[in-house]
Amino acid sequence: GADMPTVISLLNSYAGLSAVAMGFVLSNSLLIVAGALDGASGLILSIIMCKAMNRSFTNVLFGAFGQVQQKATGEVRSVKSETAEGAALIMEEASTVVIIPGYGMAVAQAQHRVRELYDLLTKRGVDVKFGIHPVAGRMPGHMNVLLAETEIPYEKLVEMDDINPEMPQADVVLVIGANDVVNPAARHDKGSPIFGMPIIDADRAKTCFAIKRTMNPGFAGIENELYYADHTYMLFGDAKSVIGELVKQLAASGAAH
Repeated sequence: GADMPTVISLLNSYAGLSAVAMGFVLSNSLLIVAGALDGASGLILSIIMCKAMNRSFTNVLFGAFGQVQQKATGEVRSVKSETAEGAALIMEEASTVVIIPGYGMAVAQAQHRVRELYDLLTKRGVDVKFGIHPVAGRMPGHMNVLLAETEIPYEKLVEMDDINPEMPQADVVLVIGANDVVNPAARHDKGSPIFGMPIIDADRAKTCFAIKRTMNPGFAGIENELYYADHTYMLFGDAKSVIGELVKQLAASGAAH
């Protein structure tokens, strides 16, 4: 799933090359120069994103070819689910909450509900931060753009390398529609297609809530070990609806106090 932004960036560079070709056909120097700049910048950005994922450029493009799908072991693994009411009670008692947004937040257009959740927790004295993976979503900076749209303070958007050292001290981590970028298999499973990719260490927080529609795997096509951890609780449903229910529970609790 994290490979998708790299592929999109590469396709963008191809668009620049096509513009160069069109410039030659039309004898238009401006089109040639603009297309060359677009193509070169897209290629450079693709290579930079590969370095951010600790992957080679060729591995991202061709690594899936020839891979053999893992056979099912027949092992049935269970997850623990929690209600919005229960999750809200735990979150409002926390000192530190780290929210990790992913593509699921973008699809559900839940960023404004996330802002409401941030405001309610902050009013209760909870230190809320956002862990931003460099390739979460569909393009680099996708999560930053969505959260900036809701005017969440920029200093609360913490990049992966800076938030990871703080994860063991986080009371609660809330994963919103992120999958492969928080999968602990990337650290130790050499047979995993995402092995070696830097992730946000959501599994090292004291309590983890993960919002997900179903238990279907993410774009990498593998299960997320985080969901089966003892301290992880699933909040099933559309991200916008689930966060809206969390906001409702927190607002009701604040009114009661």
